Amino acid sequence: MSVGIAILSGGESRRFQKHGSKSDKALEIVDGKRMIEWVMDTAYQVSNEVVLVVKDEEKVRSYSDIFSKEYPDLLIVADMNGFGHSPLVGLATGARSIEDDLMLVLPCDTPYLKEDVLELLVDRADDFDATLPLWPDGKVETLIAVYKRDHVLLCYPVLLSLGRWRPDDIVRASKRSYLVNVENMREFDRKLDSFFNINYPKDIKSKKRSVSIKGIMKEDKILHPNKASTRDIREAIKHISNRDADVRFIDSLQGSPFWIALTASSLSDKGGEWLEYAGRSFEEESDYYVRNGANMLALHALVDSLSFWQRLNYVSDAGRVSEKVLHLRRELGIDFEGKAHGLG
Repeated sequence: MSVGIAILSGGESRRFQKHGSKSDKALEIVDGKRMIEWVMDTAYQVSNEVVLVVKDEEKVRSYSDIFSKEYPDLLIVADMNGFGHSPLVGLATGARSIEDDLMLVLPCDTPYLKEDVLELLVDRADDFDATLPLWPDGKVETLIAVYKRDHVLLCYPVLLSLGRWRPDDIVRASKRSYLVNVENMREFDRKLDSFFNINYPKDIKSKKRSVSIKGIMKEDKILHPNKASTRDIREAIKHISNRDADVRFIDSLQGSPFWIALTASSLSDKGGEWLEYAGRSFEEESDYYVRNGANMLALHALVDSLSFWQRLNYVSDAGRVSEKVLHLRRELGIDFEGKAHGLG
């Protein structure tokens, strides 16, 4: 199956900086080669179409000077203007730059990626809007994942216009997504080194690259988070942009809680009842993901729900959802700064 690959290298790498100095993590030497070169070399084993997404035009020029001779077919592009810098912006920029119907997204800081792991994701991607790894505790890997390019191009403008930046919104906006349990990848990557991120300078010299596994779930999952047709989703996007939806249209989206919540939230200046609608719909979305073992997606939906109850100053609802948030944070091993433990 043909796939284009977008490698994202537009982040600030704040955790990697050494004593106030500003270094480019992607260019650090790991086992005798630049970190990002390990990722690019693995990418070229999977596809001939590889795009490197960087922060700005200055970085495009500097990376072109470094890589143009050894990687003559590599396309280097800057994050599109007007939306700041975020993983979702990088993902959208990649989708605008590749030509294949499927896009495999990779981070620049995973030098131990295995070709067979990526091939497995691509093989599972047929007819799904998103295909991504799932950990037994319900975490998902949104930046080592395959996305249907048309789905990304359809969704990203409205998501960014609403100030949303998480790449998992592309999954939450999908009609069908496939979650591949990482336990089923051990045949190709026994220690799951593919998912080891270089976050700190000490990680480069670390001899321990294995990841900690929490949870007992081992099966793959197929998600149907939104039952609306593509036509209905296009209509929802128009209504969100124009802020002119009505109750009848929103009711027609039943079974699509993410799109209901976004549409209702676009009407927040027309009355508090729309904030209630959004809060309830995001909570309904979260419940769906909990039932299907996708706890990270459930957590992010709950955080969205909580924001609306807090805006309404509904103490009881905010308290109830806060308890759910805390429970999922504990399940996922996430501290109050949002850091996940046990990966690396």
